[in-house]
Amino acid sequence: MTPLDSSRTSLPSSPSFEVEDDLAPALVADLFVLLDKTLRARRLYNATNPVYLNFLSQLQAAFAGLWDHTASLTVSVDEAGFHWKDQVFTVGEGRDSLPFFFYKDGIRYFAFLPGFEDELPVFLDVLASARQREQSGDDLVTLLWEQQFTGFQYSYVDVLGDELDVPEEPTEARFGSIDLDRVLADASGLDGDPPRPSEQQPDLELPGFAETLYFLGDTELEALRQEVELEFQRDMKADVLNALFDRLEDPLPERQREIVSILRQLTPGYLALGDFATGSTILSELLAARERGLDPEAAAEVQRIIDELSDPGVVEQLIVALENSILDPDGEELGVFLSHLGPRALPILIRAAASTSDAALQARLERAVESIGRADEDAVIELLSVEEPAVVEGATRLIGRLGVARAAAPVAALLSRAEPNLRLAAVDALVAIHSGTALEALIRALDDSARDVRVAAARGIARLRYLPARARLEQVILGKAIRDADLTEKIAFFEAYGAVATPESVSLLDELLNGRDLLRRHKPPELRACAAMALGRVGTPAARSSLERARAEQNPLVRNAVSRALRQESAA
Repeated sequence: MTPLDSSRTSLPSSPSFEVEDDLAPALVADLFVLLDKTLRARRLYNATNPVYLNFLSQLQAAFAGLWDHTASLTVSVDEAGFHWKDQVFTVGEGRDSLPFFFYKDGIRYFAFLPGFEDELPVFLDVLASARQREQSGDDLVTLLWEQQFTGFQYSYVDVLGDELDVPEEPTEARFGSIDLDRVLADASGLDGDPPRPSEQQPDLELPGFAETLYFLGDTELEALRQEVELEFQRDMKADVLNALFDRLEDPLPERQREIVSILRQLTPGYLALGDFATGSTILSELLAARERGLDPEAAAEVQRIIDELSDPGVVEQLIVALENSILDPDGEELGVFLSHLGPRALPILIRAAASTSDAALQARLERAVESIGRADEDAVIELLSVEEPAVVEGATRLIGRLGVARAAAPVAALLSRAEPNLRLAAVDALVAIHSGTALEALIRALDDSARDVRVAAARGIARLRYLPARARLEQVILGKAIRDADLTEKIAFFEAYGAVATPESVSLLDELLNGRDLLRRHKPPELRACAAMALGRVGTPAARSSLERARAEQNPLVRNAVSRALRQESAA
């Protein structure tokens, strides 16, 4: 699209594509206000940020509705505002206003035409880029010309000649006399004009003049070069943030509220770019400032920032971006950032840690979950009552890692859930808690329908040497169900019994290892081997004597179990 160029010596005339319409001034005013807000959002946020996209969709809808009232919208521009018919619209304030932004680059008229709403994203990118023209060297007219818009037409003037006074009538030519020396030089064939007094070489033979005193030496030049290089390499973003953090410590409530508001606007932009290091730094400084003492309104604003970032929808989008490699999951700064989130993020983080196949990401998610849970144990306990098994299991294992003793009762209640993995996680957590309530629940878990849960409960009792479990363990090893169990389960129960055994228990184990029935037959080899291993856990002289009597056993399974039990006893 070719812009409507104007005269270099006068203001352009209004373009002729305005038509009759029923457009209300209020509709035009709202349109310009929304355009200004959307442009500001584009300058603050990335082009894919949801905040900017929301403004953009509203602006596109406003332009689409404009064509129901008119076929075009033609506007003239001056420093004070946009002019439409007899209306003046001031959009913004002072030299930061949108009209002045157009005016100072020479644009005096422009028109919006149907279809412009489809070109709005590129148009806003151009306006945002033009704000940086000091770095790029291009003005707004050049950037608009490069895009060749079809729904946006404009006329402009050369800003260098815009204010020049052009004489209306030609002035009379004046002639002067010719210097006689120039005539003589021309007649004698000399090349060029004689030097004028102003062009003659200055006399440098001044007393005390030394030219090198006024130039930098090599050392000074190198020092200057290094300083310039350091200035170019300087992290301006970090310096600005550090300045804000320093001022946040000033006991001035209004300043604190303003700084927290600024940081609230900046944080989503950094996260959208994957800059977790800066996001983590902002959250750390805000939390530290709140601990030191902030104005109540500023402290509430800090909490709103944490709540917004911990919103399940936001965290889910973050996890999806990490798993799809849109954002880099490497780097400790990710774990630091996640650890600053609030308890609302826990379910999403727990679910993601359980489902992701990226080991590094899983480790960072688990550390973040543990950090959040350590700061708010009540939030973790509340997750035990949700319906989603994956979240409940993750919360249960977190309680076990944290050793939250007051969670023993709700964890014990999970033994009645239908999911075996969830009951197994509950047993592991009860072993880690090892309170009275937890240990009583472990005894009940010995009768669980899932083999892995029974084995985990028996091993937990053996490790904790919970003596009240001895009676139930004795019932199991003397019952019929243990004979149908696999070797791993038998060993777990017998070793648990050996861990809580009394002198009377040695007699029972000796009968299982060395005893015979009326037909002089021993017990099944697996039971005898398990009894030998249990005697090795007892570690009393009577238990050793029982093992010594079985040292010459012919059955290899029993003989190996006896040898191992004796070595275990010696090591103990």
